[in-house]
Amino acid sequence: MIRTKPFSDADIARLWEIEKDPLVSQKMPGKIKDEKDLDVWLSENIVYGICDLQNNIIGFVQLYEVGKNLSKRLKINTNKLYEISFALPEKYRYTAGLVSTAVREICALFPKFQIVGFVHPDNLKSVRVLEKSGFTYLSKTKYHGNDRHENLVYIKSSTSEVKDYNI
Repeated sequence: MIRTKPFSDADIARLWEIEKDPLVSQKMPGKIKDEKDLDVWLSENIVYGICDLQNNIIGFVQLYEVGKNLSKRLKINTNKLYEISFALPEKYRYTAGLVSTAVREICALFPKFQIVGFVHPDNLKSVRVLEKSGFTYLSKTKYHGNDRHENLVYIKSSTSEVKDYNI
């Protein structure tokens, strides 16, 4: 059974291992460079570890509030818009559905949030994770105005809230 749990101080060494994985750092560059970055990252984001059967953290799922400029570009009108991202080192990608299950579990913990995921068009595994987790395609946009490529944007909204976005 897949489990997730909030990060604790005891899990920091595992987080460093995950961040150093070449595949993770390629897809999520510049995230955490030192302990100060790590402290800021953990304090400003909702971060859960993806656990193996022995309850060891092998990956993570995070939620963080989307800035107003990005919300405007996405044309999403909500007070609670969060971006989701996830990482799992290559050596743990042996079980189909591992990350999708963790993403669904985290989304279920925050049912009032509208959640978006940004994916490079070539990252088909992450596209599949979002689709299997109940996200629907919204649009393409540059994450930062000066990016060279557009990302695919997927959204998952609470069924109890009014959805106010353009598809």
